[in-house]
Amino acid sequence: MSLDAPQANKMMTTPPTKKEYHFAATAEHYAEVVYAATIQEAEELYHRVKRLINPIPPTEQSTVAPTKGEDENVV
Repeated sequence: MSLDAPQANKMMTTPPTKKEYHFAATAEHYAEVVYAATIQEAEELYHRVKRLINPIPPTEQSTVAPTKGEDENVV
């Protein structure tokens, strides 16, 4: 450490630049804003966070086929 060159303060450096990307609303999804360094990163992030406008509620009935043991007890 030299007195001629001051120590670099990490708190004074600028953060990495991230741009703001806007994705328009569609018939199925809300509009979203994503912050990323590149457009490819923004698209990848958008596909992970996009939200459905009218999500389909879960059904009460199970669509799983009964196993062999369950069929034997039917009268």
